[in-house]
Amino acid sequence: MPDAPRSPAVVVVTWRGGDWLARCVQALKPQLSHPDQLCIVAARPDPLEIPEGVTTLRSPEPVGYAAAANLGFTHYAGQDVILLNDDTRPAPSFVAALAQAAHSFGPGIYQPRIVLAGSAPQHIDNTGHRLFFDGFNVARERGLPAVASQAPACGEVGAFSGAAALLTRDVLAATGGFDGSFGAFGEDLDLSLRARRLGFRIRFVDEAQIEHALGHSYGRGDRRKVFLVERNRVQAAVRSLPWSMVLTMPLWTTLRIGALTAASTAGRGIGAAAAPGASIAVLAGGVAGVLRLPRALRKRRGDQQMWTTSDRELWAHVLRHHARPSDLLRRPAPQ
Repeated sequence: MPDAPRSPAVVVVTWRGGDWLARCVQALKPQLSHPDQLCIVAARPDPLEIPEGVTTLRSPEPVGYAAAANLGFTHYAGQDVILLNDDTRPAPSFVAALAQAAHSFGPGIYQPRIVLAGSAPQHIDNTGHRLFFDGFNVARERGLPAVASQAPACGEVGAFSGAAALLTRDVLAATGGFDGSFGAFGEDLDLSLRARRLGFRIRFVDEAQIEHALGHSYGRGDRRKVFLVERNRVQAAVRSLPWSMVLTMPLWTTLRIGALTAASTAGRGIGAAAAPGASIAVLAGGVAGVLRLPRALRKRRGDQQMWTTSDRELWAHVLRHHARPSDLLRRPAPQ
């Protein structure tokens, strides 16, 4: 008789607490064999409305999503971990589907189908992320009706979404989890690239589905988010992408921003939902990323001795999962 799938732990990071967190916990509890499998990490020490009877870790000071998630990873060291935003609500078979996928394919990262909460008819938030050549990532299938969603033909995605994913213990041990200095946004891209450099796959799990109230926890298109996305994108790219991509980043970034700007004038693409002043935030974020290059380069040198994926193989990964024109031109997902 084959071994049963390992039961993963679940870490839910919360910034606000409240109703959405309660809904998430309520949906998770019937899927877990033991209450100790679930842990809530409060990303700030302020009193928050958190469901009773659940293990809770509190950061002694306000921290970003990356550092808060790492507290949960440390708590469940040596275990597979499902990481969730607090504004998610998993379908009844969500945990079992991810656990079965990890059991079948082994060490790696597992990406579910994430649908937008409250959209009618149901639309996709993301099914993982696609990649630009400058390291920027864009949600795969965002805004598509859920009935039109398709699993990637290769069974893998370019990068996982930090809103919901399973990371096996091997990935967490080899990478050390997120780079806590990222705060929020881009930490999932960075970990995706570092995991790929170490030979881990990022697989899509068609049977696992979860709702996400996009932007409820950390905002959706404000200037601060735009700034952090650009700043952290530069760091992630320099740390892990081939030098042939890194040295041409200014060209790719110019082309990307030009395409996003053109699309947004027609009310399409991710730029259409950006707040006023987003273009200044993009520039400021890029400059901040450049100022952090010495740190990223030091980390790259430390990582390189453990890389098992060559530059050619990483190029192939980016080409296989590169962003499509439809990712730029699709109308914004319903609010």
